[in-house]
Amino acid sequence: MDAFVIFFTRYLPAFADGFLITAGVAALAAPAALIWAIVLIIPRLAQWTWASRLVDAYVEVMRNSPLLVQMYLLYFGLPLLGLFWSSIVCGVIAIASQHGAFLSEILRSGIQSLSQRQWEAGSAIGMRRFAVIRLVILPQAFIKVLPALGNQLIVLVKDTSLVSAIGVMDLTLTGKMTIERSGASFEAFIAVAFFYLILTSTLGLVLRIIEVRAARRYG
Repeated sequence: MDAFVIFFTRYLPAFADGFLITAGVAALAAPAALIWAIVLIIPRLAQWTWASRLVDAYVEVMRNSPLLVQMYLLYFGLPLLGLFWSSIVCGVIAIASQHGAFLSEILRSGIQSLSQRQWEAGSAIGMRRFAVIRLVILPQAFIKVLPALGNQLIVLVKDTSLVSAIGVMDLTLTGKMTIERSGASFEAFIAVAFFYLILTSTLGLVLRIIEVRAARRYG
């Protein structure tokens, strides 16, 4: 126990830096994934046939290929096109691209669970289809799928550990570097798990508060 306290105290600043980078990647990727999910769902709702087929193909590719491979393709492929983006930018884009596809499917399930009368009611009062989507359908769909959205966002936070594979000095890479310096692999990964637990527990608490407030207001 004393050895772990000494280890933790000695390497706490390094883990704190890694924690901030992991939290920053998650803070950028989560809203980007949500926005991307909404963009992906619009062609389906607007019944734009060719755009819907492209979105269907995109979602299939994203959810049936590993996130790490997508990250590698982006990080090592962009320089071939003359684009030299940082590893953090590539990591955030890859995470948002894949989780946006999953989130769009969750939103789609919420929208499909709504009554057709919601569409008809919006149209009956003179709203255009896009206004019905924006003001009537999407808000109700969000409330219905809040628990599933929350679970997917927690998975997204844990998937940020993959950015370590392209050189981002996040919590996971900090743990690996600490092991090389100290040789204490068990203590290092206990520390990594502890900091991830702080991050995911905090996000889970925030999402739970949002769910309770939404249930009180609209339930």
